[in-house]
Amino acid sequence: MVGALLVQQTMWENVEKVLSDLKCRGLMDVQAIASMPLEDLQEVVRPAGFYRQKASRIQNLARHIVHHHSADPCRMLEKDVGECRVELLSLPGIGDETADAILLFAGRKPKFIAAAYVRRLLDRLGMISSDDYGEVQRFMESRLPLDAELYMRLYALMVHHARTVCRARPRCQDCCIRYRCRFTR
Repeated sequence: MVGALLVQQTMWENVEKVLSDLKCRGLMDVQAIASMPLEDLQEVVRPAGFYRQKASRIQNLARHIVHHHSADPCRMLEKDVGECRVELLSLPGIGDETADAILLFAGRKPKFIAAAYVRRLLDRLGMISSDDYGEVQRFMESRLPLDAELYMRLYALMVHHARTVCRARPRCQDCCIRYRCRFTR
């Protein structure tokens, strides 16, 4: 859950450093995050960028879990997908993509993440051309079985491909699916 908030507007490699530091300091605990001074959390979160915003959002989430779910994130994630998603979206700094990342990776709920990387790849392949998050999510979910493991793997593969090959300036010559891509043609 913390990783989903930290990765906003930054590279995963920077998030991994912060998560490792949080673990080393014993701060991957809801109570610890909820009760620590915000300034201290900001210093730990600093390598992920936007550290003031992110620290505040992480602490708000932790305090929400403490007050509404007896400090147990699993209690929140055990709820129905739709109900849990609405609850997450009600918290400051949690939008569609972050809520769905929490649901998928922390909650193991089948909710496809229609991130910008995914939308770019689908557009270039000629599958769907839309910047509407919900429309792209519905497109993917209607074509795949409801399977969180499948969603996690496919999302990771699509993001990796979009970051390394199908970039803003694509490396079409290195693309393993260029023969299916209308962008290449």
